[in-house]
Amino acid sequence: MSLWEQFKWSFRHSKRQPLESLLVVLTIALGVGVIIAVLGLFLSVGSQYRDIEQAQHFRMLELLSKSESARRDGAPLTLIGSQDESGEWSATLEELAEFQRNLPSTMHAYVETHWSARTPLLPENEESDEEFPGWYFDANQLFIMGTTPEYFAFNESVLQSGNFFLPDDVMNRSNVIVLPVHLATELFGDSDPLGQVIPLLPFGDEESVDYTVIGVLAPSEAEEDLPFRLGGSRMCYAPVTATPFYREARGGMSFQNITVGLDKGTDIATALERATSEARLVWGDLVAVRSSLAEFRESQKQMQRYALLIGVLASVGLVIAVINILNLMLARVLKRTKSIGLSMALGSSRPMVFRQFIMEALTLGMAGSIFGVALSFALVEVLRKALGAFFSTGVLGTRVLMGVAIGFVASLVFGVYPAYLGSKTDPVDALRTD
Repeated sequence: MSLWEQFKWSFRHSKRQPLESLLVVLTIALGVGVIIAVLGLFLSVGSQYRDIEQAQHFRMLELLSKSESARRDGAPLTLIGSQDESGEWSATLEELAEFQRNLPSTMHAYVETHWSARTPLLPENEESDEEFPGWYFDANQLFIMGTTPEYFAFNESVLQSGNFFLPDDVMNRSNVIVLPVHLATELFGDSDPLGQVIPLLPFGDEESVDYTVIGVLAPSEAEEDLPFRLGGSRMCYAPVTATPFYREARGGMSFQNITVGLDKGTDIATALERATSEARLVWGDLVAVRSSLAEFRESQKQMQRYALLIGVLASVGLVIAVINILNLMLARVLKRTKSIGLSMALGSSRPMVFRQFIMEALTLGMAGSIFGVALSFALVEVLRKALGAFFSTGVLGTRVLMGVAIGFVASLVFGVYPAYLGSKTDPVDALRTD
């Protein structure tokens, strides 16, 4: 009997007991689906981390007060000093400059403020932002980020013309501004924007302030996803000291948050340790350093613990199911004892009988595996919503291979022993049974 004929024989016998066969397939599918979903998650974590570490958001460290850091729940902290400190912390520009001087060239400390203003260089009409439906802004409204020069170094910004503002511009509160190329074209058309003056009227102010264009940013293939980025290309950049908030602050502004951007390829753990030690030298025990990547990894570990528990329970359930299926297959073999004896009396060999029952087990197991692979994608979505974490769907080929492997092993476990008993049947005794 050929392999194909043995398959047809096993399929025909499976159809004669459809309810039992369906239960076997569904049981295998459920166990295989859950195990593949969990295994796929763990196998994809390594590659996810390698990609995530190069993402800009995860190459940022954050400096903030220890009391503010303690108010953030569920995030790992690297605290400087004792845990019982509760004083507020702030940094001046002079302290920020000192902190930056102590850092290596691959680490960029900067601050940000965001504000908006109107300019008479653009028409006054209300527009809707396409990226944020429901948000409206004036057609003559610009969005300005007040920052320091290290921001451009971290973002690897490229100039089409002109220059970035310098630390001296920040210290001297120079009213200079850097525009993206599309905004420069919108404001000045084909004219050279360098040296042009943009009058800006912050909301709530009655007098405008003139800002001189000193640089134009080249267009980038992937625009950065900035907060308060309403208006898309309307975002421009000025020294943090040129913002209305800084000018109104008596004795200068202090900052409760500092960002340290890391160049690509920088070891984040080492950078976190370096930023922590340098921050302690400048500000003492009131500041905390946080890593977005460390927080993400901690959340992933928590999610993995839940997934591992689910995987263990699914594995235990699959083992119990295989034991029950083994009993079911034994019962099926016993029911067909007389048929086995007749087959052997007509010339079937013991190895042939063994292969027939193994083929029947493999057919049911592989059918369950195929359904299990399909079910694993639905289970990933359920786990993702239940745990509120990122689950990778994984590579289809990997999932299929895992499903086939698990199904094959399960089939052998519940199929070998019944097939062995069937092949050991004595045809004479079998034909005497009722």
